[in-house]
Amino acid sequence: MKPETNASRAYQHLRQKLVSGDFEPGTRLLYGPIGKEIGVSATPVREAAGQLAKEGFVDLVPQIGAVVRSIDVSELKELYEVRQLIEPHTAALAAERASHEQLAAIQMHLGMMRDLTDQQRSTKSELADKRLTARFNQADHAFHIAVIEGSNNRALVRTATQSHVLTQVFGIRRHQHDADIMLSTCEDHQKILDAIISHDPKAAHQAAFDHVTKGLSLSLKALHSP
Repeated sequence: MKPETNASRAYQHLRQKLVSGDFEPGTRLLYGPIGKEIGVSATPVREAAGQLAKEGFVDLVPQIGAVVRSIDVSELKELYEVRQLIEPHTAALAAERASHEQLAAIQMHLGMMRDLTDQQRSTKSELADKRLTARFNQADHAFHIAVIEGSNNRALVRTATQSHVLTQVFGIRRHQHDADIMLSTCEDHQKILDAIISHDPKAAHQAAFDHVTKGLSLSLKALHSP
């Protein structure tokens, strides 16, 4: 295992903040302040921003630096089309190949999502606050990545992870979560998990396809909302 560099630390820190929805589209990444958050200089953060630009998360603007990208409807649909092709297949493979440890990880992330849903249902607020939304999005993301990793196909893991993270940042993160949406997401995930546990590739494929398709619908609705 390669030792962690300051640039890789900065990369993971920025990527996590993007997934959590901490940076809105159009946000400029301030290298110095971000570096101070993790105890590094601005240089590793600048290097990390360069990697994120290659992956499609930010644009590098002359005289300004890294700015979180905005995407249009066409690009969002393209990202979901990739997920519709790949993630159902990884779910089907997980139904055949996932280890006991990988199944336990999938169950753990779904359990966290259910706990957060219960927390939201117990509040008087209709919509989840920013902190709870971020935690739910993180658990949602972790669930999908755990299913993808359950395929035990390294090439698929690399491709599927990238497309999922991009839609997490530019699509799902726009949703305003209420308890009903959170519960619906948990139920979709439960269908995927049940099929994997039952070693039913066909059911896992269908459950994952239906879930990704629903995610596209919600993301498009959020993109068009004022």
